[in-house]
Amino acid sequence: MSDAVVEIAERLKLLSPAEKQEVMQLLLQDIDGPEQDADEAWQNEVVRRVKAIRNGEAAIQALKEWQD
Repeated sequence: MSDAVVEIAERLKLLSPAEKQEVMQLLLQDIDGPEQDADEAWQNEVVRRVKAIRNGEAAIQALKEWQD
């Protein structure tokens, strides 16, 4: 672990739970990108799954998995 990480970890121990949560949200946002991207990705996944159900692909896939 680098000296910077050790120093940050020590400073984090001094924060309140609410402040730690803020730091975690900032770190996750930095790693994952904006939440909007995640929301859009989930919306696209829901649309894809609904289409698969409507055209029968989901049932066919479920049957194939069941047979294996």
